[in-house]
Amino acid sequence: MVTALTAVLIAVASGIYFVENLIPFPLPVGRWGFSNSVVLFYAANFPLKFSITVAAGKTLIGAIFSGRIFSPPFFMGFFGSIAAAIVETMLFRFKFGYVGASIAGSAVNNLVQMIIGAFLIKSRYIFSFLPLFLIIGSISALANVYIAKTFEKIWRELQ
Repeated sequence: MVTALTAVLIAVASGIYFVENLIPFPLPVGRWGFSNSVVLFYAANFPLKFSITVAAGKTLIGAIFSGRIFSPPFFMGFFGSIAAAIVETMLFRFKFGYVGASIAGSAVNNLVQMIIGAFLIKSRYIFSFLPLFLIIGSISALANVYIAKTFEKIWRELQ
């Protein structure tokens, strides 16, 4: 059951990833990050390996379909999403709620993206975007809570 659900929700998250590339973002290289809602749902309800699988799968498939595979934004998003999956899963294990885990995951995601970006473009000036990314990321994190709780509600009804 978990394997089938994982495959379906990787497909859903990949679709969200692709569609959110079409939604204007206030910064030049950002995305809204709504596909991370599926990772958040997994972090709350399943072991770490599933959260990482969803984070990696949705980023790989979404990047392929959006033409960003192996580009700097791909690597930034891939490692940021993996880091968020790890942090969110650990925080849920320590009884954090959805809001706290999502905001922490978003912050870690953005920080890791900046670190990877600084390494790839060989400039620390990318960190000047971090405060704005953290603010916008917190808004997205709250939206992701709503989406993840909706997934959870549907999942519980299916059981």
